[in-house]
Amino acid sequence: IQIIRAEIGANGPISFARFMELALYHPDRGYYASGRANIGRRGDFFTSVSVGPLFGKLLAAQFVEIWEKLGRPGDFEIVEQGAHDGVFAADALRALRQSAGECFAATSYCIVEPFPIWQERQEKNLHEFAEKTSWVASIDE
Repeated sequence: IQIIRAEIGANGPISFARFMELALYHPDRGYYASGRANIGRRGDFFTSVSVGPLFGKLLAAQFVEIWEKLGRPGDFEIVEQGAHDGVFAADALRALRQSAGECFAATSYCIVEPFPIWQERQEKNLHEFAEKTSWVASIDE
């Protein structure tokens, strides 16, 4: 709150977009940037990923369909932005490995993650797929 108040004090009113940017992504105090985000059934909120691996399995089937429609390329990159702790990526890659070996072999998985604390958590959850995963800090990379 002090950071938001300080910005308003120094520059006057701020937009809602700027307010949310500071509240969620400020490098030290932001909800996501600080690593304090508590997502899951017992957290602040939950997502499709929070309820189990089914979401990853369903989207893995979609990834296979897209890969096939593209002509089964030898290099197939999946890019995820906002990967939280990497559980979805792990679920999807496991499903590909189990049910679509050719697609899995062609797949690489890139996570757009600007916050080191979340990349560390993602790396832990994706350790079995280390050769398939990579990270960039910005979608521009």
